[in-house]
Amino acid sequence: MGAAAVLAGSRSRGPSSVLKCQRIPEGCSRVVLWTGRFQIEEEDGLRTAHDTYVLQVTAFKAWSVLELPTEPDQPGAEGSTIYHVTHFRTRDGIEPHAAEESVLDRYYGTIALIGPNGKSCGRNRLARGGVLQLAECLVGGTSNGIETGKIRHSAAPILNFRFEYGPAGVQSHEESARAS
Repeated sequence: MGAAAVLAGSRSRGPSSVLKCQRIPEGCSRVVLWTGRFQIEEEDGLRTAHDTYVLQVTAFKAWSVLELPTEPDQPGAEGSTIYHVTHFRTRDGIEPHAAEESVLDRYYGTIALIGPNGKSCGRNRLARGGVLQLAECLVGGTSNGIETGKIRHSAAPILNFRFEYGPAGVQSHEESARAS
């Protein structure tokens, strides 16, 4: 009876709430990530959709006074990379192979990831299964940016992502989507 209780307890556990967070590597010029499918309400009823985020690395950084080094020339402060974000939504069509893709928004922002347990992986990190958190930023003039306080979240957890290392802007998202 004790073994049956242990087996029953192990089967009732859901997926692990611990994410395998990956730091966005140095030299990465662009990150493309896809969310899982979710339902959206439209005038013709419920439709299934998924989002794609294209994150272009910029030279801008957002700084926090909590990250600044106390001594000059000391390592530690690196700032948060500010990305140019293009947010696409693909709505599944009523007929097979009739998906509709549109650009929802473009803006600058820092990224973080929130796990199922509500804890963050930290900035500039990604993991499958976490919700993307984007803090909008204002940029310009210098290499610094300022967070506006507006926070956005992905509509569904991240399904997959890809790091790209070529020169930014060589192949657009639309071209790579058509090629696949």
